[in-house]
Amino acid sequence: MDVVVVGSGPAGLALTAELGMKGMKVSCVDPNLDVGWIPNYGVWVDEVEPLGLKECLMTIWPTATVFMGGSSGDEKIVLNRPYGRIDRKKIKEHFLSRCSKYGVRMEKVAVKSLLHEKSMTSVKLDDGSELKTRLVVDCTGHSKAFVEYEQGREPGVQAAYGIECDIEPGTYPFPLDEMLLMDYRDVHMQSSSGELAESEAVPTFIYVMPTNAGRVFFEETSLIANPAVPFDDLKRRLYKRLDLWGTKVVKVHEEEFCYIPMGGAMPVSPQRVVGFGGSAGLVHPATGYMLSRTLTLASDTAKSIEEALKKNPEDAEAAAHHVWEQLWTDKTRRQRDFANFGGEYLESIGLGELREFFGAFFVLPFQQWGGFLSHRLVEPYERLIFGLGVWENTSWRVRGSLALKGFLSGPNGWITLARSVLPLAGDDSKQFPSKSNRPEFFKKL
Repeated sequence: MDVVVVGSGPAGLALTAELGMKGMKVSCVDPNLDVGWIPNYGVWVDEVEPLGLKECLMTIWPTATVFMGGSSGDEKIVLNRPYGRIDRKKIKEHFLSRCSKYGVRMEKVAVKSLLHEKSMTSVKLDDGSELKTRLVVDCTGHSKAFVEYEQGREPGVQAAYGIECDIEPGTYPFPLDEMLLMDYRDVHMQSSSGELAESEAVPTFIYVMPTNAGRVFFEETSLIANPAVPFDDLKRRLYKRLDLWGTKVVKVHEEEFCYIPMGGAMPVSPQRVVGFGGSAGLVHPATGYMLSRTLTLASDTAKSIEEALKKNPEDAEAAAHHVWEQLWTDKTRRQRDFANFGGEYLESIGLGELREFFGAFFVLPFQQWGGFLSHRLVEPYERLIFGLGVWENTSWRVRGSLALKGFLSGPNGWITLARSVLPLAGDDSKQFPSKSNRPEFFKKL
């Protein structure tokens, strides 16, 4: 084999299909190959449409909405950016069909161990068989089965409890043609001083994808915390919120327990096993988004693997190193450093400051807030403009806590943050964005 991909989640199947399309001898190995994907994926339509995956969306809402609560009360922020819900069965079938078309070998078995040699790796499987391959790619997500990580700060965790359910028609209090992206209002947590304190110290929001008047997906989410918010607490808060709304749950079809490590240490790079998706640290450190980015990177990563194996036909370690260097360049590392600072900041503040931060975030021009969420703020000056925009629009309380977070990060943190927003590398754009030279960067939805 040229490549063995371990894991058949979205990252694994997308990369496997791209490698197969290039005519490489590929095997995808996963004991859960026939098991459906668990998470209910929501995506911005403009991210998946260029990938030809719009037909894999089961529902599209023309707008997404945000409620902050607090001093903003019931004020609604409308984001005129279409949002879609992935049809998990359909998109998995799409990638499996592509894998079949290109002759990919699918192995429904677990990997027991890896034995690395100079030009090959022996992949020993639980059924006693063995695969010889030039390169192994770990797509096992957050379990990181074969990828080594650096020592460093423990990641924060995004935890969410969700239900796909039938409800009594007419008891959902919002328009069905709007997706509710984030609602931080906490009226349901004000029956006692203890609940008020809990809500302030441990902020959570609800995320809702309505299919129709009688079928809705609700999810109570802790954006980032360490330790993670327990699922029982999220479930309790979700049902208290639904009770306040008067939403009557008739039947629960599915419960979702979502646990996403965010930020923290990076994978050791380079190393012999290549990572992709969650195992490669591709989760956005401040938002938890990864699906669209991973699907977008699958083609480039497959090309990088193809180049690496051609350049290093007898040196598997050198080939793996080439892929890692393409995946995590100095530029993408500095982009992650900026997002990582944001994630650590959001982890450290309470509900009041969180509301004020996001109140400033979503009034920014679309390419700035949308670029941050979608890994599109590639140039340092773009990130600097984004950061200054949040600073200008937010409260003095948030400015103070942001400044304190930066100060307490120490000299290494100051250098890291400065490198993330200043064009210090040769390939960085030196043009400072302005309304005259980058009008689209300052355009609001």
